[in-house]
Amino acid sequence: MQTFYTFRPLLKRTLWGGDDIIKLKQTTDSHHYIGESWEVSGVPGDETVVACGEDEGLSLQQLTRRYGADFVGSYILRRYGETFPLLVKFISAGQALSVQVHPDDTLARRLGHPNGKTEMWYIISARPGAKIISGFNRPFSAREYSERLRDDTIMDVVRQHESLAGQCYFIPAGRIHSIGAGNFLIEIQQTSDDTFRVYDFGRVNDLGQRRELHVEQAKEVLNFVDCASSPIPYPASKGSPTMLVNCREFTARQTAATQPLTLDYSRIDSFVIIICYEGRMRLNSGGESLQLQAGQSVLLPATTAQLHVQPDGDGVKFLDTYIEQ
Repeated sequence: MQTFYTFRPLLKRTLWGGDDIIKLKQTTDSHHYIGESWEVSGVPGDETVVACGEDEGLSLQQLTRRYGADFVGSYILRRYGETFPLLVKFISAGQALSVQVHPDDTLARRLGHPNGKTEMWYIISARPGAKIISGFNRPFSAREYSERLRDDTIMDVVRQHESLAGQCYFIPAGRIHSIGAGNFLIEIQQTSDDTFRVYDFGRVNDLGQRRELHVEQAKEVLNFVDCASSPIPYPASKGSPTMLVNCREFTARQTAATQPLTLDYSRIDSFVIIICYEGRMRLNSGGESLQLQAGQSVLLPATTAQLHVQPDGDGVKFLDTYIEQ
């Protein structure tokens, strides 16, 4: 088993995509409107595969099948089997994404899917005037929801926040939400591609067709009294990890470092994913070394006890994420 696993990201062209991903990754890809880069994905049909090393070309499911608990952790193997539980993305919004909601585990399984979709966003950068929609601005009802969609006034009752770099939003299943134009962010979520569109601003695709809405499915999922949806407050990082989200589905932390540090993962029984979004660093573990820079991600198997981080130049900023029992 490798010490470090990097994957070939999946670049997703979308109706609303921007150019931040191409700039961050410094790729020569000529495609416009790249809305998402799936960094680590086990979604069926959209699996990322190992980019290099002895396991080059293998998917996350194949790695889990080959190495079991040593790769994902014994608790995670019992809970999820060969289904890799997290999906990590960069998202670049040239236009606003649809107003949408995701199902919880119970409804997703009724649809024949393994997981619901709880997620979080960490904002890397935001243009002036960029917004995040998260929750309703007052208690709501299914009846008023239907009326607002019919009258085209649903945007009057969603809660909009000014978007700023460094903000973190937690989006549990059932919360209405949208990423506004001008946002560039990291998304960590359950492995799921289940999205119910509530509202799409009347847009059409390249063929002049409106995208499908999922009004009735969304009504079944939406939490109509969900109004507590402000950015997560957290202290500034001072060279050590700062907790952002700690929920049943995942833990996520942020680190800004200018000096060497050691991350201790010996007490968790989980893989760890590192997502670098600013600067560069050299990672050392188990006698192996890897250079990681902004726009790149790496997975550490569950057997990793410690990771030594050596920032380059003016420092480095990154997130790490894993699952706790």
